[in-house]
Amino acid sequence: MKPAKYPSAPAIAAIGAAVLVALLFLSYLLSSGLLHRGGTGILLQNGTEDAPTVTADSQLLTAQSVADVTVGTDNAQQIIASLARPEAYSCSIENTLYYDGGSSSLRCRRYARGTLVRTDMLSSTGTLQSTLLRDGDTAYAWGAGDTSAYQGQWGDFSDDAAAMLPTYEDVLDEAVELTSAGRRDIDGEPCIMVEYEQGGYRCVYFVSAATGLLKTASFYQGETLVREVTVSGLKIEAPGEDLFTLPDGQALLGEESEDEE
Repeated sequence: MKPAKYPSAPAIAAIGAAVLVALLFLSYLLSSGLLHRGGTGILLQNGTEDAPTVTADSQLLTAQSVADVTVGTDNAQQIIASLARPEAYSCSIENTLYYDGGSSSLRCRRYARGTLVRTDMLSSTGTLQSTLLRDGDTAYAWGAGDTSAYQGQWGDFSDDAAAMLPTYEDVLDEAVELTSAGRRDIDGEPCIMVEYEQGGYRCVYFVSAATGLLKTASFYQGETLVREVTVSGLKIEAPGEDLFTLPDGQALLGEESEDEE
């Protein structure tokens, strides 16, 4: 394995500035109560994080199973808890905050492959700005055009929080009382809809029954939409190994992962 290369002081400053902007955005969400707790996705009521993963071949079976069930407030939480996440996928995520006089958006692209999760922060035009890559407990960060990456400990910051994705922890909590639930197809995907009140906000989630991943989420204060999350361009396939290669050429995918392809 090649030794880790550390960026120059200007590179660190640039990355730090980009991270600061993202953290300020995140800070607003946390203070407003919209982001909720930072889990890594579906948290089952028994305390076990994340639903079991499945292969792409079994996604349609999951979707068909849900299609045969009448979804209501009495069983929606159990159905969501039973959904399975794909082993590997990629998607685009857009967070939009609405306020008096306008709105602001944060866009990113997510690539997941086993324990490797990459989040690319994008500009409003889709241009790559910076990358955050987790490999187990190790975090790598670099800006567009950098030839080396900052390396550090990941800590308690979750993959979903890095992409500004709300989690399902509150949805599945036994204390949550759903005010509405049902099933609706979005972009051809069967989705489970749940709605509930929390912290003065009305929260509406659509979770794909085909993938176990969030499709859309909306948060309202009264009748006013204050935040919207959309997930699009989902591909249930292993992202290319070049996406998990550091700027200096160091590949994070091991021989075992390569042999599985």
